[in-house]
Amino acid sequence: MRRILEVDGEEIPVWLASTRQGHVLHMGGREIPCALEDGAGKGAYILELSGTRIPMRIAVDESATFIHFDGRTYEIARTDPADTLDRTASSASRDQLVAPMPGVVVSVSVAPGDAVKEGAPMLVIESMKLETTVTAPRDGIVAEVPFATGESFGGKDVLLRLEPQEETD
Repeated sequence: MRRILEVDGEEIPVWLASTRQGHVLHMGGREIPCALEDGAGKGAYILELSGTRIPMRIAVDESATFIHFDGRTYEIARTDPADTLDRTASSASRDQLVAPMPGVVVSVSVAPGDAVKEGAPMLVIESMKLETTVTAPRDGIVAEVPFATGESFGGKDVLLRLEPQEETD
């Protein structure tokens, strides 16, 4: 999947390709052979670039990736072009709350039929040891909550659906 990373204010298109020899990171017109292996512990990896092995930790949230290595933490903002279109296309896209990455539901504070106000907490999810509170993007009625506390979900799975709140006279 192609992504757009923002590094030091510059947007750079990136994608990862598989080859018979391993992986190639395409970044800003460059092709960088690389390998990423699981390290010891959740979020721990070993990045291999040109024969050099670099231990690192990676944490991902809905808007950025945080990479820690060599005693420093780097924040890499990212934009999925499809997500950007989704956010600007129509208010209908605000009816579905989509998981930014795979994870597990830590708690659910709403049920179908509940009325919610914009900004109200509805779910707490955990991905890569980061807990995120999912809030209502607008006023509405909870139509569906497909996952219960403790259940796992995949990236881009719908975590919750809203329907318009009926106006009363």
